Amino acid sequence: MSGRAIARRQRGVALITAVVLVALATVVAAAIAFDTALSARRGGGAAAQDQAMLLAGAAEALAAKVLNDALKDPGAQLHPAQTWAQPIGPVEVLPGALLQAQLVDLQGRFNLNSLVDADGVRDEVAVGVFERLLEGVGVERDWATAMVDWIDRDVNPGPGGAEDDLYSSEQPGYRPPNRPVTSPSELLALKGFGAERYAKLAPYVTALPRGAALNLCTAPGVLLDALTDERQWAGAGDALARNRAGKCFPRLEDFRNFFSNPGQFQLIQNSLGIGQTSSHFQLRSLAAIGTSEFALYSLLRHEGAAAGPPAVRVISRGFTE
Repeated sequence: MSGRAIARRQRGVALITAVVLVALATVVAAAIAFDTALSARRGGGAAAQDQAMLLAGAAEALAAKVLNDALKDPGAQLHPAQTWAQPIGPVEVLPGALLQAQLVDLQGRFNLNSLVDADGVRDEVAVGVFERLLEGVGVERDWATAMVDWIDRDVNPGPGGAEDDLYSSEQPGYRPPNRPVTSPSELLALKGFGAERYAKLAPYVTALPRGAALNLCTAPGVLLDALTDERQWAGAGDALARNRAGKCFPRLEDFRNFFSNPGQFQLIQNSLGIGQTSSHFQLRSLAAIGTSEFALYSLLRHEGAAAGPPAVRVISRGFTE
């Protein structure tokens, strides 16, 4: 091979080597740039989340203030015309930071834990109310028994219900807790219940300690009808709102007259508890920091104090309802 051919071959190898090195350098540079951008994005997201949590904390403090004002008198009526029920925002609390918040009275909903009594045994009166509520929102009544079996203390399924034998056969298998629930989303664990039924029922149910009396002043029409077994308010939202303008409606003393059977009122009072005030609330906070949005759901409880003024305590926080 001539010297000229060898030189050409060497130049070709050098050119290929240079191309490979440039390609490798480009890949490394792109990887470094991507990692740098990703780290910056993560840092920005973490900072935005920290700011959002601080804004949500401010919303909790404001909620505590308005709840203490509404409930400063022992036994004070709590109704939707008061300041606590008015939404906040969206308001720009800092440059580029928006906050909106809304308090929800959880005692204006049906408490799933009331389906069983203090001994963990099915409460027929509460089950009857729940069956009518299910029917009122377009869900089959049979799911009441399935929910009872989910939280009662025994392992014997009721008619149409389910216990360990059904849930343990799922893939993966699981078991009912046979104890009070901590979130109404546990309805989704009932085999076959599904998201569609849950979406219909979720605005009307909650999971609170037994003994948290239902607040007539904030209960929706479909729940009032489920209590009385009458068709009066579910389709008359405007009429209910007019009756609630500036006051509690229905008041406890008037609610008795909604029952065709006077004894039924006392049964429901004994089973569910009926009142005109509340102590358990959900605060829904939405904070927008730049292009990032964060939702926080805070469970608040208004507590009386033996010494000093009442206080609002945060029981739990979550990023989902």
